[in-house]
Amino acid sequence: MKTVQYYFIFFCIACVVLAGCNDNQFLEENPKSIYTIDNAFDKSSQVEAQLTMCYVKMYGWYIKTNNPWTSNYQHKSFGTDVLDAPYWRYNGGARSNFGTWGTTSDWVSSIWNDWYQIISYANLTLMGAEMERVTWSSEDQKKQVIAEAKFFKGLAYLRLGELYGGVPIVDEYSEELKFDYVRSTRAETFQFAIDNLKAAYDNLPNYPPLDGRLGKGAAAHMLAEAHLAMGVESGNNSNYASAITYANATIELHPLMTARFGVRANPAITTSNRNTPTYFPTGNVYGDLFFPGNFDRSEGNTEAVWVIQTPTYEQYDATGGQRSSAPQFFSFVARDVNWAPEYMEEGAAAGPWKGERGAEYNTATNPAHTGGFGIAEAAGTNYVLYDVWTDPTDLRYQEDVTVRTTYICMNPPHSMYGKRVSRDMLDQNPNNITKFSPTFSKIIPLDEWSYRNTDQQHGSFNTDGYAIRSGETYLLLAEAYLRNGQKDLAAQAVNTVRRRAQCTNMCTQDEVDIDVILDERIRECLFEEGRWFTLLRMEPDVWKKRIYNYAMYTKDFPIYTLQIKWNLWPIPQNIIDLNVGAEFPQNPGW
Repeated sequence: MKTVQYYFIFFCIACVVLAGCNDNQFLEENPKSIYTIDNAFDKSSQVEAQLTMCYVKMYGWYIKTNNPWTSNYQHKSFGTDVLDAPYWRYNGGARSNFGTWGTTSDWVSSIWNDWYQIISYANLTLMGAEMERVTWSSEDQKKQVIAEAKFFKGLAYLRLGELYGGVPIVDEYSEELKFDYVRSTRAETFQFAIDNLKAAYDNLPNYPPLDGRLGKGAAAHMLAEAHLAMGVESGNNSNYASAITYANATIELHPLMTARFGVRANPAITTSNRNTPTYFPTGNVYGDLFFPGNFDRSEGNTEAVWVIQTPTYEQYDATGGQRSSAPQFFSFVARDVNWAPEYMEEGAAAGPWKGERGAEYNTATNPAHTGGFGIAEAAGTNYVLYDVWTDPTDLRYQEDVTVRTTYICMNPPHSMYGKRVSRDMLDQNPNNITKFSPTFSKIIPLDEWSYRNTDQQHGSFNTDGYAIRSGETYLLLAEAYLRNGQKDLAAQAVNTVRRRAQCTNMCTQDEVDIDVILDERIRECLFEEGRWFTLLRMEPDVWKKRIYNYAMYTKDFPIYTLQIKWNLWPIPQNIIDLNVGAEFPQNPGW
């Protein structure tokens, strides 16, 4: 059962804001007192409200929210080797057309501002937690809140360092305007992240008291990544040994799920939803990880390190709040796809999902047969949708379980009615074929089980999402071993993930290199990881090669063919312009 719900977060915040006000005083023009930093905190709930805002901000990073243009989900991967704005939607929004990038791009500054806002909330939490007059139910409660705030501060500086390089370190909350910030070095930024994450790791419980909260495994995972980033930046290889230690700490707390589990895996459950039995006999353990209801440790999922929780549809329907719109965001636009000329038939519609629909498909389950009611604001590159899947036994690309690559023709006049349509049967013009793509069950359920009983509401609009899963931790471990010169152990870590996926192709120590690991991250963590964070902590030659080889607008549809002359994202120009009291240099190449 969910114990931390997004709608409840806003309710709690509202209660804190209104605390101390009665009905008669609320509308008085001259309040008897003004809340400032010095007198705002009297109770632990007021401090925790600031910490709650860190979780709220994380929702937009890890779960696709209602309004795609106010969410930073797409910015984690847009323009990389895995994801971009689709060709047919291209209106300057494509990220791997790097000719459109600039120091005044709104998404560059919005991401900078988001992470510093998290830092501000974390600093405010830490300041309130140390005020003597604030009462706590126990020292453990206070210790947990401080540790979580330090985690968020460490995470924010790690992300800022990965994207922008050295940034100003702000270690305390201040109400004073400041115009003389100084950039730290990138290594100093990473070290500050490590220090805060280490403080969180030392004080967080092994497992959080409530699902959705942070535990020690989350801090260890991020410490492994931070030490990898520091090792690459500083050249100090001792960081790789530290990364190995912390990755193993997460894995020990959160072992991989290797057998089927959860709401779809029990043959004794005979109930059904929209005539689809709850029991899913052709499922697999990887697919089970992403079924609604299976995310939390309380549901038996040991692999879940940190889960971002979303209200159920009933809760959202009753109270409002955020919800995931990932199904629409990633689903192809079935209604716009046309047949290839050789499959056109007289009297039939121009496409398999156009025109008249058969009665059995003209129901609320239509999205289940076509992959979702798509608007396709994002599209995977050909590399991640097709080319990287070289092992036919890989459970992570198993037809109708974890991926769907063919869809049922719904137009009765066509001879293919009721049969599966594959990509090669469709119009290959880029303006058409890029509206079609495989659908992954971790984003979009492949059957009707996840639909509401009363209308077309898609179940995964309101499902949880992983911020950290130990399947990814194994690949951090593999990278740390590789960089530490232990290729045999690097191959073992990769093979642990592949073995769980029942792959036949195992990695040898002669084969393992950074590209093997980055490819495995695609197979294991597609739609989960922030790809830009991963790539930019690598050496520039590593990530630039992948951009040139696989990014949508440098490879699939080569709009941008110039050399990438920068190694880090640009510092937002407005930040530089406002900092009139001190030198604030721009990153090279901008």
